[in-house]
Amino acid sequence: MKGKFFLGIGVQKCASTWLYSILLDHPQVALSNPKELDFFSYHFGRGYQWYEKHFPGERQQRVFGEISPSYFIESSVPERLKSYAPHAKILVSLRDPVERAISNHRHEVRLGHFGGDDLSFEAGLKNNPLYIEQSRYGTHLQRWLMHFPSSRILILFQEDIEKEPIRTAQRVYRFLGVDTEHVSSAVGARVNESRVHRFHGLEHVRKAARNATQGLGINGLWTAGQAVGLQSLYRRLNRRSPGTKIPAVSSETEQHIRRLFEEEIRLVEEIADRDLSHWRGDVSTQEARVPENGSFRPVVDIE
Repeated sequence: MKGKFFLGIGVQKCASTWLYSILLDHPQVALSNPKELDFFSYHFGRGYQWYEKHFPGERQQRVFGEISPSYFIESSVPERLKSYAPHAKILVSLRDPVERAISNHRHEVRLGHFGGDDLSFEAGLKNNPLYIEQSRYGTHLQRWLMHFPSSRILILFQEDIEKEPIRTAQRVYRFLGVDTEHVSSAVGARVNESRVHRFHGLEHVRKAARNATQGLGINGLWTAGQAVGLQSLYRRLNRRSPGTKIPAVSSETEQHIRRLFEEEIRLVEEIADRDLSHWRGDVSTQEARVPENGSFRPVVDIE
């Protein structure tokens, strides 16, 4: 595939939907449809032809790419990508690793992948080892850096997206070499706030409708529906706060998980040249982590 190519590699529950949204309406960017192709991780055996048919046919003067959070932790992906597009640019977004793991748990409950009488985070940890594995940022970043130089990897942080969304979007545009003056209609949106669905079937219908409008090239119809309040109505009808269903995380569990991530955080600080002491659990710096109705949740839980 000729042209300038980029790949968003995750991490899961770390603003990948926001990233996709602020690139979707940029006139110099061509994104895949649907958002997550998972080609280099789960569907590599389908071949390049299958992969490339998911992109717009006309790509001249545009940067094209896709975003699949599964890429970050799959060990085979960096080598496969380098073989396909050795000069690709890579976008990766991170958040507090403990908050990410807890959000991951909410996500699994929301999708109905984890259920039963005990929906606690502790029970989820026993059921799904990827809660921890996906938050081992330093380990996985080191593997990516074995295949791509740091100059071709842009590391974003969710706290920057929350505090300075326009400036963060401009960093993304500058990195990709597209117009930095573009202001996306989604730049300030709170995308995919963490909620539990009352009716999973209704959510499947919503996603199918969204994919259909994108596939037919009538994404404006979806945007118009949001503008007249249909999205807000849907959320009131079919979403509820996870705190009403999922127990609060104990301080002992949180402290234990933070200790597991100490070395991973140090590695990210070294790679990104950034102070991340607030990820180590200093309560005085955790302004975004405010208990609400007895449950743990960040102010904004951007997917």
